[in-house]
Amino acid sequence: MTELIVHEGHDGWLFLTGGTNFVTTLYERDGGHLPDVNLRRWRDAIIERKHRCDGLGVAYAHLVAPEKLTIYGHKQATPLVNVDLAPAIRLQQLFEGAACTAGWVDLVWPMRERRDEVELYWRSDTHWTPDGSLLAYRLLCEALQLTPNAELANRPCNTIHKIMDLGGKFDPPRWEQIREIDWIAGAQRVYANAVVRILEDPVHGGDIHVGAHAIYRNDAAPNDVRILLFGDSFAGVGSDRLTAQLAETARELVFVWSANVDWRLVKRLKPDIVITEIAERYMALAPNDRFNLRRTELAQLIKARRREAVARWRRVRANWGQRAKNGA
Repeated sequence: MTELIVHEGHDGWLFLTGGTNFVTTLYERDGGHLPDVNLRRWRDAIIERKHRCDGLGVAYAHLVAPEKLTIYGHKQATPLVNVDLAPAIRLQQLFEGAACTAGWVDLVWPMRERRDEVELYWRSDTHWTPDGSLLAYRLLCEALQLTPNAELANRPCNTIHKIMDLGGKFDPPRWEQIREIDWIAGAQRVYANAVVRILEDPVHGGDIHVGAHAIYRNDAAPNDVRILLFGDSFAGVGSDRLTAQLAETARELVFVWSANVDWRLVKRLKPDIVITEIAERYMALAPNDRFNLRRTELAQLIKARRREAVARWRRVRANWGQRAKNGA
């Protein structure tokens, strides 16, 4: 099963290839799960977001977190995909030179330029290292003309051995020496909704995450702005993600876990900046921006309570079975 999901490349580099996102099928211009015709829907959605933000007097930026194959494809042990047909590259081309004016922030080419100088992704995980996250953060700040927090580069790291998301798919699992970092120093999380609490509860294993909503405040931030960030696990609510970096950068940072924009929330919060971030492998489903945070939070809470009830019932049945076995 692992062979169908994870490719073991050169020098211990592991790549997600399958799973629910059908990763390798995304690198096709006319077929697979993300042909150019579908990418045009992404282009149109980004242009529409920029237009609506302009109408509200809000700055806008869109960020695609590249798949590790897109950046480190030269580490493939056998040819899997044509990395120059990555969704992020093809989507940028569809803007026909006007990507920046639509709020597009390119990470692919800057990351490819730095990939051999410093490791930007963990070898046994799908996510950025602190260096990769910091590079993405700086490019985003540059695009939005924000003053980056210079102290982030000096945050202390703890070196530990850990089983990461791809390494855990092997038997026995692959361990990796990583650097754990906490970007948060001056910011405080002043609000976390029920989905955040569920997400951070080990009982649920992080499976329930869409609709997570957190607010951070930082009076000492270098930019007196309010940022509303819609993103996924590359942003997240952890202190080692992009959300935490932006919380150290803006007076107020509002994070919502969603691939779609809740325009009611935008109008209610009146942010200075709206950022949308999505992992490249999640782009097979085009956005519709009909997301409703309040309804989603309620649905996720109901889902969590049902799962907890099922888990309790299974424990009760297991106890009954054990008692019956002991009494036999």
